[in-house]
Amino acid sequence: MKGQILSVEENGGIILGDDEKRYTFDLNEWKEENPPFKGAKVDFEIDENRAKNIYLLEIPRQNLININLNSNTKTFGGIGAIFILLSWMPYIGIGLYLIGLIFLSIALKDLSNLAPEKGILKKWLISIALIFFIAISFILTIGSIAALSNDINQDTIIGSGLAIWFLIFIVIQIVVGILYKQIFMAVYEITGETLFKTAANTFFWGGILSIILIGGILFFIGWILVAIAFFSLKTAK
Repeated sequence: MKGQILSVEENGGIILGDDEKRYTFDLNEWKEENPPFKGAKVDFEIDENRAKNIYLLEIPRQNLININLNSNTKTFGGIGAIFILLSWMPYIGIGLYLIGLIFLSIALKDLSNLAPEKGILKKWLISIALIFFIAISFILTIGSIAALSNDINQDTIIGSGLAIWFLIFIVIQIVVGILYKQIFMAVYEITGETLFKTAANTFFWGGILSIILIGGILFFIGWILVAIAFFSLKTAK
């Protein structure tokens, strides 16, 4: 008979068989090295209303994820998000931001390995490249304006240069918001932690609303949610 464990107690538990009947079992009938757990799909023999000679058939995906996630994933992800939140600090902000990106890359790589078809790490690296493009383009824009500061059309050049950069900034922020939504929705689907889903939607609207101040605020809130979500993950013991 095949079935699924409904509950596990100190000395045994209950299995729901494929025949829709419930069978109790003693722990000494569990034939696997690791202890039984709720949700496990099992094969067993029936002795009246009791299950005997119980063997594990399949570990549910969520349990498998919890087994494979280690404390480093949780720690690197949570601390990485916090460092990004602290990137506004003077002098050390850029350094904290870069460290945060590295830590999050490590955490997201671990999660990506659990579901490579979702492309989490690839999308994350694309988002990083786009953010660096924004920073570099801003530096180049300011440098060009400074180089042409003696031009008779100085005001026109400054205005045009900043307007073009701001347009590029808005477009890339929208794209980054979409990527973040895809990344953290995938993380939610892998881990089952609902705060990742909330963060994903927050980033999406942050990107859409980046043309006004509220966009930046939503991104800030999104990273708070990501930090809490990572620290809330259950990991292998």
